[in-house]
Amino acid sequence: MEIILNINNLEYSYNDNNIIFNNLCMYIEKHSLTAISGPNNSGKTTLIRLLSNNNYNKKETIIIDGKDIIEYTKKEYDNIVESLLFQDKLFKEVKVKDELYIDQIIINEEKTKYIIDNLKLNKLLNKEINKLDSKDLYKLLLAKKLLNTNKILLIDSLDEYFNYEEVNSIIKFLKKYIEKYKITIIITINKLNNSLNVDNLFIINDGRTILYGKPLEVLEKDNILNKAGLEIPFMIDLSVKLKDYNLLNKIELNKERLINKLWK
Repeated sequence: MEIILNINNLEYSYNDNNIIFNNLCMYIEKHSLTAISGPNNSGKTTLIRLLSNNNYNKKETIIIDGKDIIEYTKKEYDNIVESLLFQDKLFKEVKVKDELYIDQIIINEEKTKYIIDNLKLNKLLNKEINKLDSKDLYKLLLAKKLLNTNKILLIDSLDEYFNYEEVNSIIKFLKKYIEKYKITIIITINKLNNSLNVDNLFIINDGRTILYGKPLEVLEKDNILNKAGLEIPFMIDLSVKLKDYNLLNKIELNKERLINKLWK
């Protein structure tokens, strides 16, 4: 396992009375899709903002690609880390197709087509950007960020604008994209049921990481998640309770299979 991002005892506050992170620790595997979740105001978006630039100046706290972020120039860092914060969206062109190409230093038609096809942007290419809804704007921004990412892409609030099926369709595409283009992607999510298909899941609360690991391993820790005020996906919550009564020996996500096991 190769680590591309290592966060060691991160401390951050808006002021003395509003501490966001208190010794937050986290590591991200290279060429993986990692989700970060936690209750409201746990600092998910703040963490993406902190990592989106190399302004954090406490030495040996954030290490990216084996190097302290304070040792990178802004240009070097921007070439490694790309971030998607939807509230900061800014488009330069009028039409979708033109926007997809404007920031590509070297045009990559194969990659552009691959992204357009998988994000289902084909019917939007000739539309004016100011006429798109939030979902399509988010997908356009995601497409642009993917096209310009060399190593690490940070994506904030992926599930704020999409339903469960749409989120998981995007996650499946991102995993294919990682395999094809060898980048690392970190997303923040609000609902834990959207984490089932990622590689690794971190839960943050009270300024620190409280759980991390493979999604099912993390989501089995119902007592910790409940204490943090997080809603556990129904099938996982039910499976954990049935395991406690020795009615199951592992988590079951398929409702029909679960019923069949219980009726045997």
